[in-house]
Amino acid sequence: MKNYSKLAWFGVLFALCVIVLGAYVRLSDAGLGCPDWPGCYGQIAVPTHVDDVAQANQAFPERAVEAHKAWKEMVHRYFAGTLGLIVLALFIWAFKKRDEMPITLPLMLSVVILFQAALGMWTVTLQLKPIIVMAHLMGGMLTLTLLTWLALSTSNTIRPYRYGGHVKQSMVVFALILVVLQIMLGGWTSSNYAALSCVGFPLCNGLVIPPMDFSQAFVLWRGLGINYEYGVLDAPARIAIQMTHRMGFILVSLYLIWLSTRLMKNRELMPLGITVLSLLVIQVALGISNVTLGLPLPIAVAHNGVAALLLLSLVILLYKTRKTS
Repeated sequence: MKNYSKLAWFGVLFALCVIVLGAYVRLSDAGLGCPDWPGCYGQIAVPTHVDDVAQANQAFPERAVEAHKAWKEMVHRYFAGTLGLIVLALFIWAFKKRDEMPITLPLMLSVVILFQAALGMWTVTLQLKPIIVMAHLMGGMLTLTLLTWLALSTSNTIRPYRYGGHVKQSMVVFALILVVLQIMLGGWTSSNYAALSCVGFPLCNGLVIPPMDFSQAFVLWRGLGINYEYGVLDAPARIAIQMTHRMGFILVSLYLIWLSTRLMKNRELMPLGITVLSLLVIQVALGISNVTLGLPLPIAVAHNGVAALLLLSLVILLYKTRKTS
């Protein structure tokens, strides 16, 4: 079981890498660096030879080979594929030892990974449709969550805390719901290219209440055959998305600050309280920096990574506050 837990924790770290790589690909506009799936221009690697590039350009005349973007996309696919192999190994291991360990969670992980692969394919074939891109992001977060829970449940080092009345599991569940919804809003903002629709903070383009179009901002499904690269919404719709994300940030921040103060009243949970509060401060600073500095790629990618770490810390907290017989 000890070695199994080590593999699960390695999977957690690898899932974090895949999430950050996915953010890097999306934010550097390389999501369609390879216009097909699972290969790249019909090859297992990015075509680099002159003849291969010419053949690729002929096969996909609407998207000429841009090697720097294609390599970003393929490296992400290689890492995602390796994560899939880790999950497969965890499932096979649990299946062989099913009399000694539960198999439900590894099976769920395998199903999620398969669906995540399908979302990766649809991200390309449906040309960055926002609902698919957001679902792909959340699939990555779900994979991270399940891997973390699996690692925790097979580890002997993390135990439930001795209940002191300061934190109930329902409080943590609500925090998780808020953070998940905020991550979804962030994914929707990014996939609709609305991150820079508001210049400045806390005002948006110098206004407290800028012109917003909510009727178009949250239409989940639009027609097939539309290329969503660089977005299709007009400015008021993008501003509505950005402002909703900002309002969500205020709600999430207030609740997590309150929860952190509760955590710090318990000696066992104090480290997690400090972690949650620290990650929140970093995340807020990164979010503000994104809109005031024009979405620098390193800061934008870090914003995604810290969101994943915040989710991970709350999953650990949920495990710590679970009820045991």
